[in-house]
Amino acid sequence: MINSAAEKIAYNQDLLTQILLRLPTKSLIKFKSVSKLWRFIISDPDFCLSHTRHHHRNGFLSPTALLLKGDRFCPPSEFSIVPLKHYSKVPFFHYIPDSHVKILQSCNGLLLCESYRQSYLICNPTTKKFRRIYCPSNSAYNFISKSFVSFAFDPLTSPDYKIICIWESYREPCKFNLDLYSSKTGSWDLCIVSFEVDEDEQEIELNNGVFCNGRIHWCGYGEESLYFDVEKECLETMPMALPSRMDAPETCRYFSESRGVLYVAVTYCIAVCLEFDVFEMARDYSEWNWKKRVNVGDAVKAFPELELG
Repeated sequence: MINSAAEKIAYNQDLLTQILLRLPTKSLIKFKSVSKLWRFIISDPDFCLSHTRHHHRNGFLSPTALLLKGDRFCPPSEFSIVPLKHYSKVPFFHYIPDSHVKILQSCNGLLLCESYRQSYLICNPTTKKFRRIYCPSNSAYNFISKSFVSFAFDPLTSPDYKIICIWESYREPCKFNLDLYSSKTGSWDLCIVSFEVDEDEQEIELNNGVFCNGRIHWCGYGEESLYFDVEKECLETMPMALPSRMDAPETCRYFSESRGVLYVAVTYCIAVCLEFDVFEMARDYSEWNWKKRVNVGDAVKAFPELELG
């Protein structure tokens, strides 16, 4: 009787789908090998989207680990990772074949990495798979002076992702062009947007894009910065002036997002200062508001894995 009930469930696709939707991702990866039917259900893009939506909290996915991004190429085994939940397992990156890579961006469970082999890798730590992507084949790229790559992925709306490549040509300094790659088509759309930045304007960190609410944002040190609406494929401006909180010059700004809100953490040029201010962007993008002052020592108490050296 037990075997008969189990067989009915195992071969009832609708009932089986509802059961599998409630399982964690790592279990689903193992269960792909149970049968062809199970593999077919679990690999279906619609099931993947439904599974992601089923496990979100109030419209947002909960991060499980913090990757400490560096500015240098290193072996994947040397990535610095801190679990945000003490019981969670730290992901491994042994499946990446390149000897030296650099993490550029993390976006809802996927990583954008740059390889020393002049290519980019989209890595999935859960499935332990990756895709290699090359810059678009464009004659203008022979004259590039610098380029910046950012990443957009929202698994709650689509299993597809997009890559933004902004580049400047030697021929036209201060003029930037934007190319867009879609995983759905597997191809690049070239020069969909062009814009200029005056040399006298404050620096905009085009090498540090942050995806939030369907837009890729870049931090700036002047009165304004930029963001790119991925669906509308257009550039817009946003304010970057921060309210003054410390009688000291800034050292750097760290730009990020959490649960659909943009944040900037600011450190200051003060001897032996372990404090920084956190500013929050208003929902309507009208202004930045001071949120709180944080002591790094408190974070270390909560997560001893962090190294301040």
